Amino acid sequence: MPIRRGTASSVALAPVTTINTTTEFNESRATFNATIDSSGYMTSVLFQYSTNGTTWTNSGTVSGVTGNSQSVSHTQTGLSVGTLYYVRAIATNQIGSTTSSNTTFTTWSLKTYLNTTAGSYSVSVPSITGVAPTIYEMLLYGGGGGANYSGGGGGGYRLAASHTSSTTGTQTVSGSVGGGGAAGNGGGGTGSATAGGSTTLTVGSTTWTGGGGGAGQHPGSCGASCGGRGGTVGSGTNGANIGGCTTYGYYYVSSQTFICTASDKNGCTAGYFQDNYSYDCGYYAGGGGGGTDGGGANAATQNSASHVGGAGGTGGGAYGLRGGNGGGGQGTQGNGAAGGFSVGSGTIVGTGGSVFAGGSAGGITFKYYGP
Repeated sequence: MPIRRGTASSVALAPVTTINTTTEFNESRATFNATIDSSGYMTSVLFQYSTNGTTWTNSGTVSGVTGNSQSVSHTQTGLSVGTLYYVRAIATNQIGSTTSSNTTFTTWSLKTYLNTTAGSYSVSVPSITGVAPTIYEMLLYGGGGGANYSGGGGGGYRLAASHTSSTTGTQTVSGSVGGGGAAGNGGGGTGSATAGGSTTLTVGSTTWTGGGGGAGQHPGSCGASCGGRGGTVGSGTNGANIGGCTTYGYYYVSSQTFICTASDKNGCTAGYFQDNYSYDCGYYAGGGGGGTDGGGANAATQNSASHVGGAGGTGGGAYGLRGGNGGGGQGTQGNGAAGGFSVGSGTIVGTGGSVFAGGSAGGITFKYYGP
């Protein structure tokens, strides 16, 4: 029964409390909201939150609330990522206290964006009012250069741990993924392999670029008997810029052996000299270029007359990740090694390059918090 004080027509009441939807929340903070009817007395409002709807933690108190339909709010920080929370409000005046019903919300979790398809892209990265979004574990790598005969291209890269945007609020993160370079065709030693495209990422006013790998080369001066070099690296450093060797692979006559075809009692009466060939660093075998810590290895030196190409170098790119093809050998060891790198929730694996192979497309991956 309501408590009566003063005249017979006045009734003293505890406040009326209504919990409202939680707003402006992200992975670690939220604003709790309520509407209060103070019933004519000075009222204080305590917000509470819980992860199970049973055990409650005090959040914050708003004091000095008067009047009807008064909106009150409190911002709570230090919340856990990807967690369901219950929220309620307790309003108290000199007559008594009332507790609202519960409302719920779930804090944001970490999302991963990954794109290895050449072309433009855009991602809407959410943020609450006045807060600049941050992206984490960014990795950009340019497209690998195309192989020309046995030369594999290198992959470019750019890597940064995290970046907070220069502007606040929800915004679009955009850029483009570089395509792989076109394969060569020999062409009498000239070929037409092309470099890989660059990959870009723009956040706020900042843009990063992962350069594309250079094209594998086919030296016309040696004809079809030379292993091409891997293309130059993109924007990486410490990458190998070599194929079969630091110059073009080749073979040469190192000695001659006389072959007797007829003889009599006095010795050989007819014959000929046969050239003995030596094969130097990368005959029919090119290596791949690469980015930081992902340089392509030298192709194996071929020193037999079997015309079997040496194995190509590892694909270039960031930490060996998918950037250009390894240079392929012409013969049975025709494929370069694949690059690979474990990032976030999975492993991205590139492909080795064959004798004439296009470069692998570049890619972009990063993480952000969102619903």
